[in-house]
Amino acid sequence: MPKLTSLICVFVAYSLCGWLGIQYAGMGESSLTLIWLPSGIGLAACIIFGNKIWPAIWLGSFIANAPHLIDATSQFPYIKAALFGGLAAIINTRIQALYAYELYQKHVGSTGINSAQKVLNLVFKIFLLPSILNIALLIALYSAGGYITLTVENIALTWISGALADFHGYFVITPLVTSWLYRNTQFKHYSNVNYKDLLSLIGMVIFLLMGYSGLTYSIYLLLALGALIAIYRGPLQGSVFILSVSLLLTYATAQHTGPFIINSDFNSFISLLTFIFCLGLPMHLLTAKNAELQNAYEGLERQVSERTRALNNANNKLEKLSQTDDLTKIPNRRYLFTFLEQEWKRAVRNKKPLSILMIDIDFFKQYNDCYGHLKGDECLKEIASALQKSMHRPGDLVARYGGEEFMVVLPETDDALAVAQHCKRSIEALNIPHQASAASNVITASIGYNTVYPTPALDINALISAADTALYQAKDEGRNKVSPFVITQNTNQ
Repeated sequence: MPKLTSLICVFVAYSLCGWLGIQYAGMGESSLTLIWLPSGIGLAACIIFGNKIWPAIWLGSFIANAPHLIDATSQFPYIKAALFGGLAAIINTRIQALYAYELYQKHVGSTGINSAQKVLNLVFKIFLLPSILNIALLIALYSAGGYITLTVENIALTWISGALADFHGYFVITPLVTSWLYRNTQFKHYSNVNYKDLLSLIGMVIFLLMGYSGLTYSIYLLLALGALIAIYRGPLQGSVFILSVSLLLTYATAQHTGPFIINSDFNSFISLLTFIFCLGLPMHLLTAKNAELQNAYEGLERQVSERTRALNNANNKLEKLSQTDDLTKIPNRRYLFTFLEQEWKRAVRNKKPLSILMIDIDFFKQYNDCYGHLKGDECLKEIASALQKSMHRPGDLVARYGGEEFMVVLPETDDALAVAQHCKRSIEALNIPHQASAASNVITASIGYNTVYPTPALDINALISAADTALYQAKDEGRNKVSPFVITQNTNQ
């Protein structure tokens, strides 16, 4: 159930606007009005608070209608007015508010009026039927109570006038409420209040005054002003503009002045409503089309962003694949030299040592001949994994150098011997049988290492060549060995 304050606000707004409509926008001597704002207020209240707001709508309708149903010729005028006022309030609540709200939920939904189709739904599928049905039921009720003279002309005039008044109230209130409700989630491309708002307001006042004063031709300049407001200012300002124009011109027409006074109250009403409709519908369609364009633009931006992200991910995967050895899933030779060059330059700048290990699996050709190439591939995978686990710093790199050779790059390391011995033990600890090895009965490795303090005068290839020479020294010494090759350099160069 809505809060008490909400119920009170809806009741006051409904009953007050009903009284104002009858008092200042009435047609001739009857209680029919040129505009029935409570129809729009009832639907708007349901949109904001839900259908449980109906008690406030019923009470507001009762207060707005009952005083005008007091029949002095009746034996019990107040009881009769209360009875028929209560029944009229039931009709207004069920049809004018709740049924219109059901249609709104079906044809618009919870996303607001954010498309041209929803504007058309609002006008022709939501406003029209409740307006016609509500007045038809009220005519039947008032005819039964003797409030309406049962002539075809009178019933037709009352029906058309009442339905158009309800429609008028829906038309100027509901879009205003929905644009206010969704002001922070839709139409974000409209700028904040600035000098254009002031110019729009000044122009609106000038043209309204010109139209009210009887300069009939000038009133149509409002159509151009309305289009500009719809395009450049947005739905909320546009709806306020439509409501303001409607209220002022309705009051003027009810007072038999202004540009829409013709030969009868009914014809004047039709002329007024036609103008308001021709002003408001294009404005609502323009703002809705702007919303559609905005949504389409944002959708394209999201698609471009998603596809760009997917492309970047694909490029990253491709780049990673191009830098990864297919078999062992560790960095390949290409990435190895890129990384080594970066670390060489870093070592030159920081005057830090750089070490590399060259690792060769002992008698690996014989292993493949003895156990087969599939076993050989599995062996290389296990060795690559063991070498990676032997690294204790994230900056160290293990890469496949080629065939059965691996290289380890150790930035800022001058004790490569300890790392080399750890790698050698890790490979032996795998306990991979190797009957064809002359060094051991399990897979072993020969390791050569080198450490330098890089300077601009040194060549990175010299570091690799020296480590490779150290590797062959280890092989010459019987394999399953760790052999150093140290180049002594002046670190002050």
